[in-house]
Amino acid sequence: MFRGVRHAKSDPPFPISCCSHCVLRRGLWRRWRERWGSVSSSTAGFLNRYFLINAQAFLGPLQLPPNGPPPDAALRGLALTPDSSQLVVADFGAQSVYLINPDGSAYNGKAVSVGGVSGFLNSGPARVTATSAQTIFVGLSGEGGSAGPCSGCLGQINILASPPTFAPAPQPEVSSLTGTPLLQGDVAGDVAYLAYNTSPGGPVAVWNAATPNVFSVSNAEGTAMDLAAAADGTSFAARANNTTEIRGGNLVLSSIPAAPELEVIPGRIAVPGIALHPSDALIYEPFLDGPPPAALPVTGIRGGIDIRDAHSGVLRLRVYLPEPFAMLNNDVDGVHGQFLTTDGNGQRLFAITTSGLTIVQLADVPLGIGTLSPSSGASSGGTLVAIRGSGFQTGIKATLGGKSASVTVQDMNTAILTTPVLSLDPSN
Repeated sequence: MFRGVRHAKSDPPFPISCCSHCVLRRGLWRRWRERWGSVSSSTAGFLNRYFLINAQAFLGPLQLPPNGPPPDAALRGLALTPDSSQLVVADFGAQSVYLINPDGSAYNGKAVSVGGVSGFLNSGPARVTATSAQTIFVGLSGEGGSAGPCSGCLGQINILASPPTFAPAPQPEVSSLTGTPLLQGDVAGDVAYLAYNTSPGGPVAVWNAATPNVFSVSNAEGTAMDLAAAADGTSFAARANNTTEIRGGNLVLSSIPAAPELEVIPGRIAVPGIALHPSDALIYEPFLDGPPPAALPVTGIRGGIDIRDAHSGVLRLRVYLPEPFAMLNNDVDGVHGQFLTTDGNGQRLFAITTSGLTIVQLADVPLGIGTLSPSSGASSGGTLVAIRGSGFQTGIKATLGGKSASVTVQDMNTAILTTPVLSLDPSN
């Protein structure tokens, strides 16, 4: 039985319930800089630009269309389309959703007006998720002026139309769902998850590309404040009471990543928008190092992203952004916004900051292990084990039970290990 994975002695220990006595090592890893390196305000003095950490340089501007942000802009949510060709941005203030090519020139993209919710003083789009059916689910949020939860708070954009069109979500089950949903989809866009936290045990719904005109609806066991899902479908992350929980695909609790005391930032505030690496190896946690303000501008605080091992909670990398996240003091949960998203490899990080959009590309994604399949093999060796994780590079080395094991890297998230001959020691 392969039960735990850890790095070589030069790297931090990497316990995980997958493989026992297995060591992975990556040459010239630059671990110290990767773990504690940051993007400081003095280094990254310009905002809304694509920043490459290893080159310490901006590659080009990214502005909201058309011709920059409107005067009433209040960005709340982010998502990528399954093919990563469009960055979807929810603008609560302007009641619009923007479709932007993240690799295009400045001022590219389209604006889709989605409106607000009647009966509220302020309302607009707060969460978005894109699907493989060329649609985008839009969660509308309302604030002030109403005694109850909003109805009709889920809409859908058809991006195949020219120009793209917005309408209430057509699934008949929507009529029974009230409140602003937490939205999260897988990277392929084939499944979307919705959670309503208007009351404890509020309904959850699942959309599937195979049956796009219906939702599967059931009651939840608890109330989530933020939500993320691994693209592999192996796990989910939920934040409640300032604690992040990792649960398996069957929703059974698998771990609660905890930060060592020396890594804790005094006054740290969790920002809505936790994200899981597609392989379930890493969790991305946005934060502020002080209380968010009631209104912009923001002074005296910084924004950053902690990238942790999703199973042990060990800090793999802390990135400080050139400016704080655009979180305000009433953005207390994921219903009010999603200020961070990542690409399908967890390498490009898209953040909503006080001046607009900030994109950071990591030189190297931290090394991590998500899943191993199969989880056991013959002691005679020769078992092919598929490792799903993060940051794999050509030249990676592994040992199992103290013996060298052959490893073939297929891509930065997948490697194939061939088990060596092992003794019948139960520890192996």
